[in-house]
Amino acid sequence: MSRGRLLLALGALGLMLRVGYASHVYFSGVSHPAMDEYETIARQLVAHGRYDCEPGVPTAAREPAYPFFIALVYVVAGLNPYAIFLAHALLGLLTCVFIRLTARRVFGETAGDVAFAISLFYPYFIFYTGYTYRETFLCFAVSAALFLLGRLVESPGLGRAALAGGAVGLCSVTLSTWVPVCAVMGAWTAWNLRNARRALMAFLLIAALLPSAWLLRNIVTFRRFIPGSTLGGFNLYTALIVPEDFRGTEREHEFEASDPHWSRILAMSTLYADDGHQQEAFVAAAGARIRERPGEYLAHVRRQAVKLWRPYPYPRQYQHSYVWIKLLSLISDGWLIPLGFWGLWIQRKKSPELALLIAVPLSATAVCALISAILRYRLPLMIPLIIASSAVIGSFLARRSAVKS
Repeated sequence: MSRGRLLLALGALGLMLRVGYASHVYFSGVSHPAMDEYETIARQLVAHGRYDCEPGVPTAAREPAYPFFIALVYVVAGLNPYAIFLAHALLGLLTCVFIRLTARRVFGETAGDVAFAISLFYPYFIFYTGYTYRETFLCFAVSAALFLLGRLVESPGLGRAALAGGAVGLCSVTLSTWVPVCAVMGAWTAWNLRNARRALMAFLLIAALLPSAWLLRNIVTFRRFIPGSTLGGFNLYTALIVPEDFRGTEREHEFEASDPHWSRILAMSTLYADDGHQQEAFVAAAGARIRERPGEYLAHVRRQAVKLWRPYPYPRQYQHSYVWIKLLSLISDGWLIPLGFWGLWIQRKKSPELALLIAVPLSATAVCALISAILRYRLPLMIPLIIASSAVIGSFLARRSAVKS
């Protein structure tokens, strides 16, 4: 079988796995469309043209890109949640294609093929296809941004600048954590396009459109500066008052109830109807706690950074057996994470693009460590590590082939 046919066969198998798994968890009732309220907001958009979670009450609790994506799926396919998961499967396949193209451009044909195969069968890329979390959509946006930024720097042009800027802007309005990361991506692009000013200005202008529109909407709606989500303060304060071993367990509520500020702030509003007052109170309480206990906060930052790169999740109540989740994590992330970071380090001088591939996971880790690390936030950060791992494996295969010949 030729290389092209083999890649097509692998792509078809990867797509079938995504559709099959998503179909299984959806039709068995394991996956519920209203998880984290993205689909609820999308229904409000389609039915009433309003960005609400509770009818008639505007929200900024969820960044807009993913709810608008679901709304678009509903406009095209009707109000059928299963269509979301089919769209996820297609986005997942496109993510693998972008990963392959980036790896091939930076490290060569073999590395591109290896990256494609790894990403097609990476367990967590498949897993999130079947749930209405934003991770599949964000991975698509990040993989597109990395590919388009590298292509723009390689050969600057206005069209390429617009596409790259659009992809970076999309990342920033999918997850607030990525706003600083997108700023880092923009700084890398500005440095590499310092002699191509027209392309640079076009890139910066397009990249700023979506986050600026979201910020302006929030200023007009809430009369407050809300560049991301109103859940940021909640996540930060929760991470500060609940020990990591008890987050996501029944005991989490005990720590929250015993905190002197938690009940008062939570009574101000429901989380999804917060107009910014509640977030300001959470941030103020978090700031006071950090000033009172700076050593505790530094330890918190360290723990959050370590948590983000755990090779397997904490034991909790999951949709599937924890034994299987831990096993799949160890046979995927258990070697991809160390090999990926090793690959980034040893290849760091190979291409200007390596600086971008290194800066993305490092800057995202810093943001998560300062606020709150949720393990699924690591998923798009695995993209640079998969690319770097493919370079190491590709180099090994090339040396082995040379020895045999």
